[in-house]
Amino acid sequence: MAGEWRSVVFIDLDGTLISGPFGPGVWPTVLAELAAKSGLAPAAIYRLIELENDARLANPDMPAVLAMDWDDIAAAVARALGVTLEADVTALAWAHAGPPHSYVLPGGEAALRALDAPDRALVVATKGLARYQKPVLDALGLTPLFDDILTPEVAGALKRDRRFFGNWPDQAETVIMVGDRYDDDVLYPAAHGFKTIWKPENLPLALAGHDPFARARLYAYAPDQPARADAIIAGLDELPETVRRLEGRR
Repeated sequence: MAGEWRSVVFIDLDGTLISGPFGPGVWPTVLAELAAKSGLAPAAIYRLIELENDARLANPDMPAVLAMDWDDIAAAVARALGVTLEADVTALAWAHAGPPHSYVLPGGEAALRALDAPDRALVVATKGLARYQKPVLDALGLTPLFDDILTPEVAGALKRDRRFFGNWPDQAETVIMVGDRYDDDVLYPAAHGFKTIWKPENLPLALAGHDPFARARLYAYAPDQPARADAIIAGLDELPETVRRLEGRR
């Protein structure tokens, strides 16, 4: 989309805006099949899948798409176990793309509608591949609420790479990243010069009574968390006002 914007707000999906199909719909089927064929416990197999994903993400020579290709990752783990996986990860994700397996997190749709403004672009920024994420956005009715959807296939890069965001940041006065992961949604965006809104999975109870900006100042960041978020939200109901304040609106 061409034009100049007052702001562009990048929004992560899983754990931030939605709960996706992998937990309830994809992994139970994949793990059950591999457990039956290999004799290994499902939890141990899932750990192997996580380790394969971690190894790919850590490999600078690994193409971004392959790093997040759960079909290929699951098949690679199956081969390492000496078996063949028949379950189709993509097909399972599509089959579970809507409720009750996938759903918008509380306050999510209302927040997106409240953020809708002629001079503000809302852009999905997800590390997940489009073939897993787009069906969920469609099934949940969220696709029309966004100006663009960025995935590794589009950019040929992961979210930690500035190339992932294309020319969107160059079109806006204020660039904001919203997400639940410290690395992808705070650390790397801060290095790109973006403002960041963190929605951590577990907000310390001591911070619950503070506003998002005070939380970001008071949060006990770990030694390996050098970048500080601009704001920390407890839920999506806090997102519209937090965005407006970062934009300098009242």
